[in-house]
Amino acid sequence: MYEPFEAQIKGWLEEDPALSAASVLQRLTKIDPSRFKEKNLRMVQRLVKVWRMEMAGLIILDGGWMKSWPLSPSAATDGERAHVGPIAFGNIPR
Repeated sequence: MYEPFEAQIKGWLEEDPALSAASVLQRLTKIDPSRFKEKNLRMVQRLVKVWRMEMAGLIILDGGWMKSWPLSPSAATDGERAHVGPIAFGNIPR
């Protein structure tokens, strides 16, 4: 249902990151009123949330900020730079 509009919705969110899911649904309703109704709000909210998480992941992970973190405190004093290692979650087995 949303696949044909995915690129357009992502474009709207890139232009205006604060755009609400309700506003996205309003825009979709203007494009195709027979397909989109108010009852679709929850689905649009979920999709917008997922797409925002994807965009945030691209910004954070591809933005290079992790590459500038030192591997360990001792590496930082030696001037070495690398990716942060895996996170240990206490007693949660891997």
